[in-house]
Amino acid sequence: MIWNIFYPDEFSIDDVYENAAFVYMIQFTNTNEYYFGVKQVYKALKDVSKLTQQTRESNWLEYISSSKSVKERIQAGEPFRKTILWMFPTLQQASNLETALISIFGTHPLNINQAIMTKQRLKKDNGYQFSVLQRIMGDLS
Repeated sequence: MIWNIFYPDEFSIDDVYENAAFVYMIQFTNTNEYYFGVKQVYKALKDVSKLTQQTRESNWLEYISSSKSVKERIQAGEPFRKTILWMFPTLQQASNLETALISIFGTHPLNINQAIMTKQRLKKDNGYQFSVLQRIMGDLS
């Protein structure tokens, strides 16, 4: 299953390699239930500025989810769509957005995230992450 890009005017699939991580949404098309997650593009790389020749790519292309229930539904043949919502140069920024989205949408009846698993510092960036969150929230609502 190929990744869709939520904002094709902002990103292309080739832009993934210029980032450390991305936030994604898996949506089951027959029920409209959805799940938010974060995926690293490279193994053990948290900041794309530290990318080296020895850095190895993760399994992001074929990746589905860390959620057992999401994987089970997909393996059972339930139709789904996987979409990259936004890409970030650091895992920290991507994790912040994932956490915010789950915090906001997590109790919605169609959201199937079951937990928020993060503890991290907040990176101040003159409102960039906040503006991304506002944009995605508006477009998902």
